[in-house]
This record gives sequence, structure tokens and C-alpha cells, in this order.
Amino acid sequence: MYRDIAHAVYRRGETAMNGYELPGWGWGLLILDIIVFLPAILVVSYTLQNIYPVLAMIEDPSPPAYEPVSLNGDTQSFPDDTSPVADEAARGSETRAITASFRATHRTLYGISGWVSYFRGFACYIAIVVGTMFIYSIMVGMSVPSLIAAPVCAIAFVQLYTAWVHIVISAPSPKPFWRRLAPFKKTFQATALPAVVYFFAFEITRFVPTLLGRALGLPQWNPSQPGAVPEPDANDIWKTLIVLLVSLVLKVFLVIPVHVVLTRVQASLLPEEDETIVPFDRSFQGTVEPAIVGGKGFVSPMDAWRTFSRASWVRLVKLYVKVFLVGLALSVALIVVVVPELFVISRYAKKIE
Repeated sequence: MYRDIAHAVYRRGETAMNGYELPGWGWGLLILDIIVFLPAILVVSYTLQNIYPVLAMIEDPSPPAYEPVSLNGDTQSFPDDTSPVADEAARGSETRAITASFRATHRTLYGISGWVSYFRGFACYIAIVVGTMFIYSIMVGMSVPSLIAAPVCAIAFVQLYTAWVHIVISAPSPKPFWRRLAPFKKTFQATALPAVVYFFAFEITRFVPTLLGRALGLPQWNPSQPGAVPEPDANDIWKTLIVLLVSLVLKVFLVIPVHVVLTRVQASLLPEEDETIVPFDRSFQGTVEPAIVGGKGFVSPMDAWRTFSRASWVRLVKLYVKVFLVGLALSVALIVVVVPELFVISRYAKKIE
């Protein structure tokens, strides 16, 4: 009897999609695809799309040079413009940013802990995603608009999100991520406003294209009928291009700038004992006063924006273009490999009676 049950479970476990049963080797082929492509998908979706941009947002390739202070009052001991120290500082100011190159960023990360560094902060990231989805789903289930639910989630997880940024930009620490949480009051004061604006902007990039698509008459997917495929129309091509263009404009000119401000504010809360893995100006060009001398101890959103140089903006935009191209190449590779496999597998699929 148990053998019959096991056999029935096995048969049920074989692919049954849309009334067809896939061959056993088809499962093996799909599992092999997952094994091959999953690491690449994780690297692109997590490392390249999250870690690389954050490092670029906080990197300052020419932080203020350290000037040794004379202990004997001899003014000649201070370096002048022609001294070797001044020359070294000048050369340092022309150093190319690490995040200007994929290869240099990879070397920096890989040199810390090998491939593990590509997933630094991953546990904290998962906690943020799971927690956000949990609260977001509850609020949306209570008919709270997403434009309100998203900022509320942002406020709820300001500590976790800030801790994730600190883990990404700093040298490895033996502390687990929940022990690297900054004080809630200070974190809230520093990041609540930019976090709310960022999540609100992110929701706008989803809300506006959806409304635009409906206004243009693009066919909409009906969640109540997941199997129903909308009938395409010849005019849907230019309508889709318009929606994609609007989405891109919102992403570039709204989400990314707000993300830069938020990330730099979060980075300003990094504890003094934590060293960053890329050059970082903790003073934000002298705009941050340490709390020990009566200052706030973190950068304001306006100063975070003003101190992000034009060269840094250019570097960040180039980085996003590179990440997009890598993601596009991976998508093409998936299509080239998986689609022919699905056609071959479908030829050997058996219809379930």
C-alpha cells in the first residue's frame, strides 16, 4: 500500500501544467537551469542592483587630506604647497573612484571575504523584505492605499534599513545585524523624512505608469482570472513604449536622487569605530558636527544632496547603465537557453486524461 501511495505521490509530483505531464528528464533540465542561473540572478538582483550603487553613493574619491599638527609650535613643520605631503594629498585627490569600475569594485569586495562579500548584509536585507511585506500586506488588506502603506513600512524599519547600509559600506564585524542597530530616536530623526519620501517616490513609479497604461487603453491583467491572457493590439507597442519611457524618467529623476540622499544620511550615522571599505568623507565637507561637540551627529538631507558632486552623479548614472546592461544580458541568456528547452520539453509532454 505504501509503495502505491509513494508511486502516486511521485506521479503527482511530476510536472502537470495546463493538463500536461512533463517527462522526468524535463524536470532535471529545469533544475539544472536553476542551479546554473540562480547564482547569477542573485548577484545581479542583489549585489549589482543594491550593493554597488550604495557604495557609489557614499564614496568620495578625494576626502579631506589629513594634515599633521605640529606639537612644538614650529610653523615650518606644517606642509606647504611644495612639500611631499602636500604632493601626496594632491595626487590622492585625483585618485579614480573605486566604484567607477566594475573590476575595481569587485576586487575591493572580493579582497575582503571572497565571494561571501557579494552577499554582505543579505540576512538583514531578507529581514527587511519579509518584515516590509508582512506589514504592507496587512495594511493593504485593510484597504490602506499603497501610497500610505509604503511610507509607514519605511518608518517601521528605519533602524534595519540603516543597519543594512552600515553593513554594506563597512568592514566586516563579528556582530550580528540586530546588534548593529543605531538608536531608534537618532535614526528616526535623521532618516524618517528621506525614507518616507523615498518609499513614496518608489510607489509613484508604480502608480503613475499603471494609471497611464489604463488611460492609454493598454490591456490589463486581471488577478481574478490569472489564466486569461489579454489580447494584444498593434497600437499596444507605442503605448507600451510611452509607459516604459515615463517609468524610466521617474526612476532616474525621482527615485535615484531621493535614494542618494537617503543612503548618504544613513551612512552619516555610521559609528566612528567602523571603517568603510571605500573612501568616505564622514564630515560631508564640514557640514556634520559630531554629537560630542553639540552637533546633531548626522548630515541633513539638504547637505547630503549638496555634497554629492557632479562627478559622483555621472559615476552613479554610468554604474546604473552598466548594471542595466548586465541584467539585460542575463535576461537574454535566460531566454536563449530556457525557451528552446521548453519547446523541446513540450514536444514530449503527455496530455493528462
